[in-house]
Amino acid sequence: MQVVDVAKQSFHLLDKIGKEAFSLKSDNNFREAFIYRHTRNIHELGADVVHLMATRRLASCPVIIRAMFESLFKLVTAVKQPQAAIEIFIYEIEEDRKRIEKWLDPIQCAQAINIYSQYAQQLRQENQVASNKKWNTEACAAAAEMSEKYRGEYFLFSAHAHASTSGIITQEMKANKGFIYQTLLFIVLYATGHAPQVIPTKSPQQNIDETAKLMIELVRLMESGIFDEMNEPVEIEDLNESDGCLNRLLNLFRNSYRSLFNFFRVR
Repeated sequence: MQVVDVAKQSFHLLDKIGKEAFSLKSDNNFREAFIYRHTRNIHELGADVVHLMATRRLASCPVIIRAMFESLFKLVTAVKQPQAAIEIFIYEIEEDRKRIEKWLDPIQCAQAINIYSQYAQQLRQENQVASNKKWNTEACAAAAEMSEKYRGEYFLFSAHAHASTSGIITQEMKANKGFIYQTLLFIVLYATGHAPQVIPTKSPQQNIDETAKLMIELVRLMESGIFDEMNEPVEIEDLNESDGCLNRLLNLFRNSYRSLFNFFRVR
């Protein structure tokens, strides 16, 4: 199976799971709705990445994939821990309220603050939630048993999201096309393998079995080195050669990122 075949089948499967879940949805099941929305988010963002890569617009792809990882961490956590979905949602509401109180005028925003507080309290009472766990991204990754991905690929793509020097240099090098592609397919397949365990579909076990076959193909392709062949490192021509410090910095990041890309490949 070729890379394009794995990609097409993976996205088709995730799309099918989402559509079936929507048509078979239960009323007032927050956990299912939570997982469905993150499944759909992963599919929609992933489709955007595919379009950008097809038009050779790679610069924003790592930023989008970072957001896909956050959805994946939350999705898998909600699958593994039934109460996590509502707890994460309450945490997000309460964090938004705290930011409004901290960054905006608390007097002018009093009504909004009150609405956030009341809604969070209502959800706590209706769902018997007493936990005050801080469900940040790292906590979600740990609960999803994906801390290695958080410390690995998510860390790398965060450099782009925060516009750090290392992220910008990697973007200029265009050295990570294959890495972006394989990570994209991993996220899509990991979502297809977990979502049907909770959200309703017509044939959940078949969906999971198909995912397993596609994941085996993805690992085989990773090990074959085909994703490495997609990388297109280029030299940056508009640097001032007299700036020795900047060039040393460039070489430092160039070498470190090559090592990181190799380290996070399937071995």
